[in-house]
Amino acid sequence: MKGNKCLLAAEVCVALSVTLVGLPSARAEVKLAEGGGWAISVDGRVNAFISVAEGTGIPDGQPDFPGTITKDTKDTAGNIASTRIRNGFLMSILGFNARKQVSEDLEVSARIALWLNTSSSRTKNVPGLVDPRELYGRLEGPWGRFQGGSDLALFGRGGIQTDADIAHDYGMGYPCLIQDASGGACGMAAFGAVFPGFEPGLVYTTPNLAGVELSIGLYDPANIANGDLNRAPLPRIEAELSYRLQEKVRVFASGFWQQMQGTVSDPTGPAGSRKDIDADAWGAQAGLMLTLGPVMVGGAGFTGAGLSPITHVDEHQTAVDSSGTLRKSRGVFGLAAFTVDSIHTKLAGGAGIFHVDKSPNDPGPIGPTGTPQNPQVLKQNLGVTAGIYQTTGPVIFALEYFRAEHTLYEFGETNPDNPNVIDIKRPSQAVNFVNAGFTIIW
Repeated sequence: MKGNKCLLAAEVCVALSVTLVGLPSARAEVKLAEGGGWAISVDGRVNAFISVAEGTGIPDGQPDFPGTITKDTKDTAGNIASTRIRNGFLMSILGFNARKQVSEDLEVSARIALWLNTSSSRTKNVPGLVDPRELYGRLEGPWGRFQGGSDLALFGRGGIQTDADIAHDYGMGYPCLIQDASGGACGMAAFGAVFPGFEPGLVYTTPNLAGVELSIGLYDPANIANGDLNRAPLPRIEAELSYRLQEKVRVFASGFWQQMQGTVSDPTGPAGSRKDIDADAWGAQAGLMLTLGPVMVGGAGFTGAGLSPITHVDEHQTAVDSSGTLRKSRGVFGLAAFTVDSIHTKLAGGAGIFHVDKSPNDPGPIGPTGTPQNPQVLKQNLGVTAGIYQTTGPVIFALEYFRAEHTLYEFGETNPDNPNVIDIKRPSQAVNFVNAGFTIIW
């Protein structure tokens, strides 16, 4: 996710999309050439969607969060009406694959995939970005699989793949933000799903034993500079344990841990003094997916510290407070789909919720001296999705509805008619989206 122009302009950089790797129906490689023992192939997709949003804007005095819409899009009454032409849950992708059987016990392969944006900012003639999001080499044998490079990380991978398989692979789900449409859409991320990010790492996966696989990875560590946690002495550790029974049952559990360090102001010392701090970001997710004939059901839940609504170890206000203390959060989502094979049509829907706990340092709506306070902390995101997806050969058409409700923690405000009274405000926002578009895959 690094280097992308994404959500919340200067505050968060998260480009949301799901890997094609591991999704059984998502990629069909087209052979290009063979020579010297190498097989070269290409795959990809191109998509375009129109997304129409209507709802209420962020209340005055509250910050932007993932799961809220940029303040400058609302009118004087506080309402939003906006339209974008943009990518789907996955961006448009052009992928190249190389594979060679070196020996009976060793196969080597590589993948280079360019993820391309249909749109970027709302400014006319600003081109979308090109991101080499999948860029890795792989060694495979009876001993398992070793991979190095950039690919979808392990924590949250099972949940986001469940989201893609059941509902949003060829749709959008939650569009993330209106003003900047870089990257793919969010699907259920920010509403109970965790987006893993495409991260540089070294990953080992055990041989498949009766459907069970264990993957363990060392990843390039991330900072949370807005909380002064800008030192990461050790790699981030992520792992996923999964079980798959054909295409009928998939059960997964994943987790991560990363140590972060920083230097912050010391309120207990002399004026201007600072102190070193340590923080442990962590997370755990578990979920499942079942396919029973034409019916698909699945979902996942997570808990952790240092997570944003979208992903983990992120440059975002929700992840950390002003003193460098990581906030805890949790979420859950569930989806279901029914496919009518005779007309190649799938109906899908579900809901999810994300909740943030205040840290001990976060203020309440009223201070200890009785003065009003504004904690400006996101409390909860609630999302509901529904869609219809129709396949005609290599083209998948999608029509979706998504409702996003966002609640921030209560704040105090002096009553304009009586300065001795503090009013308790409960800021919230609700936006309805209708998305329609198509995807061509090869």
